[in-house]
Amino acid sequence: QMTSDPYKVLGVSPNASDDEIQKAYRRLVKKYHPDVNPGDENAEKKMREINAAYDQIRNIILFSEMNK
Repeated sequence: QMTSDPYKVLGVSPNASDDEIQKAYRRLVKKYHPDVNPGDENAEKKMREINAAYDQIRNIILFSEMNK
């Protein structure tokens, strides 16, 4: 599932470094992880969104690396 703006979901700019992207991702995962929010459907939904956004950004990065 595609996220409209994966960078916005992670709260980073489109030209953020790999490092910044990973830090933002980890911070959000800690905040919304099911273990931290047991039974919270909103947190679960947010977690799926965060993972989808992260995957999408990773694919964008990999794709741009391949096309260099």
